[in-house]
Amino acid sequence: MEYTGTYFEPIARTLRNAGIFVSVVNAILVHDYDGNSIRKVKTDKKDALRLASYALDKWVDLPEYTPEEDIRKTLKILNRQYIQYTKMLTMQKNNLISLLDFVFPNANSLFTSPQRKSDGHEKWVDFVSKFYHVDCVSKL
Repeated sequence: MEYTGTYFEPIARTLRNAGIFVSVVNAILVHDYDGNSIRKVKTDKKDALRLASYALDKWVDLPEYTPEEDIRKTLKILNRQYIQYTKMLTMQKNNLISLLDFVFPNANSLFTSPQRKSDGHEKWVDFVSKFYHVDCVSKL
């Protein structure tokens, strides 16, 4: 079967536990296999035939599927979550910079100093926390 995210795992694990030989291969390898066709027909039946042909042709070289250990799966999930978190953090910082530039044009360029070592905050973020609108500055 093709390696597609984690969707293949329950089926592969069940078949393996039933004593059936299972091999999981990269979908790109199967897609590129016997790609002499001019027409790019994409149906489940065509995919199944291509996968079966690939398996028959490469039978001797196919590695047997072995499920990942739970600790590895957990670490992969945590890594994905961390990457997603850092992407969101960067996105939110960029949104804040954009809003700051809209409310206080070019104010972000005034704060070029590095982060504070005590808590990691940046000075422009502290500025925005205290002066979140032009009216806050105007009142002073």
